[in-house]
Amino acid sequence: MNLTFDKDLSIEVVRTKRRKTASIKVIDGAVQAIVPDQLSDGRVEALIQKRTPWIRNKLREQSQIVTPKPKEYVSGESFTYLGRNYRLKVSRGTDREIKLKGGYLEVGLPKKPKDGDIRSALVDWYEQHALERLIEKTNRYARIIGVSPNSISVRDYKARWGSCSSKGEISYNWRIIIAPHHIVDYVVVHELCHLKHPNHSPAYWKSVKREVSDYEVCRQWLKKHGTELVI
Repeated sequence: MNLTFDKDLSIEVVRTKRRKTASIKVIDGAVQAIVPDQLSDGRVEALIQKRTPWIRNKLREQSQIVTPKPKEYVSGESFTYLGRNYRLKVSRGTDREIKLKGGYLEVGLPKKPKDGDIRSALVDWYEQHALERLIEKTNRYARIIGVSPNSISVRDYKARWGSCSSKGEISYNWRIIIAPHHIVDYVVVHELCHLKHPNHSPAYWKSVKREVSDYEVCRQWLKKHGTELVI
């Protein structure tokens, strides 16, 4: 069943016997309401009417997201590290090595490189530097906040920037190292504060704000630019 509101808001309603509660998803500009099979049409419409401002806000946010152009792994392509752009410079016939030098991200490979070889080398380099920088930032902010994580690691998350487990293990999406320093600091503080508050309560956000006063700006930056943090 499809419902239309105000002529410009189309919502697909999916009924299922597996759900006891209703939920609304907005993905890539499409709105879907997943509801229990026995919920009346009137209740469904009332739910959607109540959530319409939230739906429109999500649609507006998604419309502002820019889909990044796929990277080309050739000399001259632009790659970003901690918010600063570097031009890729590929060298052949050298030992495998990557370094930042004079505004360039220099990649040396021992044979004629293919796109897959260059990308693999870049991913390894970013992951290594992400772990080093994030350990450094996490330890620094942990001392300030007064907490002690049990471990710090980086992972290849698809839909999150960090995670703090109930065991005090903190892990980060390595791609966050592409973002500017201040955004990285926010993600670090966000996870560390969960060691004090394992939720998103007012007390939790107060702890975050104590270290990152403009954390709401950082959250919006990630929503808007998160899809651009790719190599």
